[in-house]
Amino acid sequence: MRIHAKYRQLTFISTMSIVLTFIMSGIMTYVLEGGFIAHFMSAWMRDWGIAFVIAFGLNFFLPVRVRRFANQFKKAQLIVYAFTISLIMTFILSFILTAVAMHGFAPAFASHWLGAWRIAFIIVFVLNFFLPQWVGRFVGKLIANPTKTSAGAPA
Repeated sequence: MRIHAKYRQLTFISTMSIVLTFIMSGIMTYVLEGGFIAHFMSAWMRDWGIAFVIAFGLNFFLPVRVRRFANQFKKAQLIVYAFTISLIMTFILSFILTAVAMHGFAPAFASHWLGAWRIAFIIVFVLNFFLPQWVGRFVGKLIANPTKTSAGAPA
């Protein structure tokens, strides 16, 4: 199955959102629920669904703005980009996932949220150094080659 080249960005955003939220929501669920509990998988899939919808929306407008900001730092561009995008994404996602796991804003909300956010941030920060390249290569393999399709060969 090949995807038309005009859907490259949408495919990249979708794939990045799926992979990153899958990992992050698994970690957040583990931390917030206190380990591998009986309903861990159902809680993780619930959290993943919520995180995916939010991350998918954020991934449409956030990377362009963060990249513009990071471009101001010539030599540390990649580090600033990975740090900033990880900070914003995990801050928002961990806040929402903590609120869902705690069924609202309980008295210990802030401590649970910051503890889970710290772990998620470290992992997502590291992932942002290599995951976009991997996803980019994967998406590149899914995109139809325009020379083959324009020559009449099946896509």
